[in-house]
Amino acid sequence: MLRPSAVALALLASSFSVNAMSLIGMKPMPAPGAPLGYLVHNPHENAPLTALVTLDGHQISDVSVTVHAKEGGVPISYPVSDIRVMDEGGVPIFGLYPNYMNTFTVRWSENGEQKSHDYQMLTPQVDLGYAENQWAHAPIIEPVQVDEDFKDRLYFISWTKNDGKVGQLTHNNPGAHGAFSWDGVPGFMIIDTAGDIRWTLNPYTTHDSKSYEDAGYAMGMNVTDKGNMVWVQGQGWKHMTLMGRMIANHSLPGDFIDASHEGIQVENGNVMIRAARKNYRLPDGRMVNTVRDQIIEVDMNGQLVDYWDLNQILDPMRDAALLSLDAGAVCLNIDAKKAGHQTTAEDLANAPMGDIHGVEPGRNWAHINSIDYDPVDDSIIISSRHQSAVIKIGRDKQVKWILSAAAGWKPEFQAKLLQPITADGTEISCTVKGDCNDPDFEYSWTSHTAYKVDEKGTWTVFDNGDGRNLTQPFFAQEKYSRSVEYKIDEQAMTVQQIWAYGKDELQYAGYSPVTSITKYQADKDSMLSYFASAGLFGIGGGYGNLKMDETTGKVKSILTEHRYGEQQPAVRINIDSHQLFATGYRAQVINVAEMMK
Repeated sequence: MLRPSAVALALLASSFSVNAMSLIGMKPMPAPGAPLGYLVHNPHENAPLTALVTLDGHQISDVSVTVHAKEGGVPISYPVSDIRVMDEGGVPIFGLYPNYMNTFTVRWSENGEQKSHDYQMLTPQVDLGYAENQWAHAPIIEPVQVDEDFKDRLYFISWTKNDGKVGQLTHNNPGAHGAFSWDGVPGFMIIDTAGDIRWTLNPYTTHDSKSYEDAGYAMGMNVTDKGNMVWVQGQGWKHMTLMGRMIANHSLPGDFIDASHEGIQVENGNVMIRAARKNYRLPDGRMVNTVRDQIIEVDMNGQLVDYWDLNQILDPMRDAALLSLDAGAVCLNIDAKKAGHQTTAEDLANAPMGDIHGVEPGRNWAHINSIDYDPVDDSIIISSRHQSAVIKIGRDKQVKWILSAAAGWKPEFQAKLLQPITADGTEISCTVKGDCNDPDFEYSWTSHTAYKVDEKGTWTVFDNGDGRNLTQPFFAQEKYSRSVEYKIDEQAMTVQQIWAYGKDELQYAGYSPVTSITKYQADKDSMLSYFASAGLFGIGGGYGNLKMDETTGKVKSILTEHRYGEQQPAVRINIDSHQLFATGYRAQVINVAEMMK
């Protein structure tokens, strides 16, 4: 049975298309003359800008769809495999405009004959849920530069924003053990290069602040090998099709809690998740919940395969990077009143247990925010914000290398530090705080995301730049963030910086103290960058036609995509969150054709 809103929308569409439906009792039936079945809006309730053309028993093949552009917009065309049609129970329609009478064309083969039909469907306005003390607005999206060969791009973007309704969880509660208090309304959407929203996630069906299993921030969305979406959310992880069909909703394995930041399917088919441990006993007998310091590997059924306890692998007492952090922007535990202040060693050692930066298990000493996997040597690669380090760790739980300044690392880790070099192999001299004598090399600081580029043999990192060279600058306007590519020789234990963007081009206007991503895109041989928190709480600059409003706390993110090795972006899109204290998290390129196979 269709829900009333879907029936009403389909009936409204019937005045514009012969292929709507009629009702016999409460059973929907194709309208007379309909070449296939009836239309269903948002068939799985989770993706309001999707639809389904049912088959009514027709056997079809060679299916393709075109969602026609509105004036000044971008059309979306994609083939749909025969198996996908069977899997969806009809022809999946992706990329509808919100609050618009959409027109789309379906083409197919049936009984040796080529057929097509034009459909129309009215869609609802974007509803992002209630956040903070306002109804959440859709972001303001301003394309600044889009080269012709990139106009077909679709970008998934995500936001983190508080749930303004009363639930059993409270966001940013450093007095609570672990990170269980993290909760917020999901902010997932897909945009095109004309600045239009073409897909959103329903915040009401995929999130429930009153439910232990369904609360939490929706973060770390990645595409699986089958073209579906996987992401982490609080005490579990979800696996869903682009059309919104929830394939699986998994709880975390029993000894683990508080998943956030990363959920990614890797080459061996399993999913790597950044989580924490519950009931973790310290040497002195105290029991704590840890914070963002566990990597778990699960199979697609959700069963634990392996785990990496970073409290045992690394040094949870290293405070060199923690002492240099801006206390007002400790990732998503943000306190604008502490902006520009630094924490003392005494503060770190005596901080309450919970989601607050400090040394020792039970505090946020590591803050792992991305995971990658290298099948060449069966290792994981992690980005640790609060250690200002990118680290490779083997299946044997031994550290292979560390990309970080030398200060504060114990002797057993000093030998794992990579040596910076120039293009001709000359060693670059750097202080223990990471200040190097060559302008063509900089370490990454409080990084978000570190991914291997298999096609190039390099590594991409988003260098947020807080605590650069283990200090805070005298003037905040001296801060900057960068999208960086490094070449690492794992045998010689050297690292070379081969490309960077942001320091000179965006300067302080692009400074993103938290979140963000840099990721290589093989299909266009390009580099995606998302300066996700530029202007956080009024500490960033204005850019383009968007001027930062220091009274509202609205974040203005910058999305760019560069042809490989170039400095001038082929795409630049400015994004104003248009919501109080909603912080951009990540961006991904979405290839609809790949996801409809």
